[in-house]
Amino acid sequence: MTILITGAAGRTSGYVIRALQRSPQPPALRLLVRSEGSAKKVQETYGVGPSSVAITDYLERKSLHAALQGVDVVFHNGPSFNSQEAAMGIAVIDAAREAGVKHFVYCSVLFSLLTKLLNHKPKLAVEEYLIESGLNYTIIQPTSFMQNFDIRDAVSNGKLIYSFNSKIFQGFLDLEDNAAIASLILLDPTPHNRARYELVGENTTLEDVAKLLEDISGKSITCEPLAREQLIASIAKKGGPEAENFAEGLDRMLYYYDKRGIPGNPNTVRWLLGREPTSWRAVIERALKE
Repeated sequence: MTILITGAAGRTSGYVIRALQRSPQPPALRLLVRSEGSAKKVQETYGVGPSSVAITDYLERKSLHAALQGVDVVFHNGPSFNSQEAAMGIAVIDAAREAGVKHFVYCSVLFSLLTKLLNHKPKLAVEEYLIESGLNYTIIQPTSFMQNFDIRDAVSNGKLIYSFNSKIFQGFLDLEDNAAIASLILLDPTPHNRARYELVGENTTLEDVAKLLEDISGKSITCEPLAREQLIASIAKKGGPEAENFAEGLDRMLYYYDKRGIPGNPNTVRWLLGREPTSWRAVIERALKE
């Protein structure tokens, strides 16, 4: 079996790659990246040779189709806050269908139907296209990752930095749990065909996370607000073709989190993994041990 991983130089796909490499019988991997620099990075990080890495532009048909040849299963994690995200996802689906890929796993987002959020709308479009593509598919929909917060930095500085309401109830998921679920689907996709899985590990507030940090580390931890406007301005200042799209999408997302949050139900993660989802306490303890 050959599994193609898109966004292989990114964080989320990286956790999936490592989970697959730790499996009892690691599959052959084809790691899709978009630059020579990223190709070198993934070769060094995951100990694979040049033949396991494909450099392609999602919107360049010839190179994308070449990358999909001989692939059995695809894991696609598109670049969030990118104006071309939907087009890229659709292009990968088309290439997979033409290459005879047996199963397509798409990493979307919890409640992609929340179209007020600019980063959810393209993922919903890709989900719809995949469902209608005729491919065997599984869609995983993770909520915010616990690793979006730097635990060791928070303990070191005594501050948990945040940009949305620290009292709001929010869903979180350990990236290791997300990768474990993706891995079990990729290695044995048939039982998960046509499934859409909402993935939430724990619902809590950032104030409660700060209290856990205090309890575990024995140090005083405060929630330190970083104004949304300040964060957005710093991103927009960096410039680049996607800076404006990124800034606006992040602004809307943080505003939504600030007012409503996006909590969910942990039962799906519990069922898929056959155990309790990894808690914030466990993630903090693991991070501090590392």
